Amino acid sequence: MKHTMLIACFFLLFSIALHAQESITIHEDPKVSLIMDQYMKANRAITHITGWRITIITTTDRRLMENTKSSFQQQFSLKSKWEYKEPYYYLKAGAFLSRAEAAATLEGIKKKFPSAFLSVDKIAYDEF
Repeated sequence: MKHTMLIACFFLLFSIALHAQESITIHEDPKVSLIMDQYMKANRAITHITGWRITIITTTDRRLMENTKSSFQQQFSLKSKWEYKEPYYYLKAGAFLSRAEAAATLEGIKKKFPSAFLSVDKIAYDEF
């Protein structure tokens, strides 16, 4: 009985000691805060990263590009988008960080779209 009472008292004191340690005060050097603010401001400006996309078609014919996009979306689950840089329309698909990952996906796409190729592109973070 004494042994059980001793263990109960130990756990009671231990829990009180843990309860007393809930509040922590951190004293941070102002220089650390300044550096962190500068770091956050610098990185807030970076909205895109260099990555890889698969260019499905490059053409001057918008209708052909739109038909190709429709056909591509029916056959593949990758997100696709088009860009216009005079005089060409570019239909691009996917967003890949590594060339190897993009190349593996390209193999399957080339079976249906033989003119597809890899291209480097600026990709927004939210596309990954």
